[in-house]
Amino acid sequence: MKKDVTICFRTNEELKQTLEKIAEVERRSLSSIIENMLHSQVKDKVELKGSRKERRRYARKEVSLPAFVYKRDAKESTLQTGIVIDVSLGGLKISIPHDYDAVSEGEFDTIFTIPNEKTPVKMRCTIKRIAEGEEATKELGADFVDGDFVSYQKLHKYLA
Repeated sequence: MKKDVTICFRTNEELKQTLEKIAEVERRSLSSIIENMLHSQVKDKVELKGSRKERRRYARKEVSLPAFVYKRDAKESTLQTGIVIDVSLGGLKISIPHDYDAVSEGEFDTIFTIPNEKTPVKMRCTIKRIAEGEEATKELGADFVDGDFVSYQKLHKYLA
């Protein structure tokens, strides 16, 4: 990013010294430290040119958790294995085989196990996005629409 504008501002001595200590510890210039702090604040509040504003309500956690995906109301068995790629309190992204029948706004149920938990998390999901994955897979972005209270508790504890 081109830096062609200078901004000057007034502050107190205590804040200046604190910023200088941070710069010294991180081995960066004072200007660089202030710019990074400003950029992180602005990024959360305004969509900058060339950057996307986060629309999700909950922070995602990248994971690699084995899972089962199935359609509850299907006439034939549609149990399919998958891998949860990321998860939040609001939903997940899961990688499944390319031949799994999935449509936008369709629903599926999933069961996956959180590390150090004995019983699995069970959730009903609504598909929001379908994208091509790697090696004959596709990735489903889905919102949680229903799950038992215990599953939500486990998920909240894991994500905290």
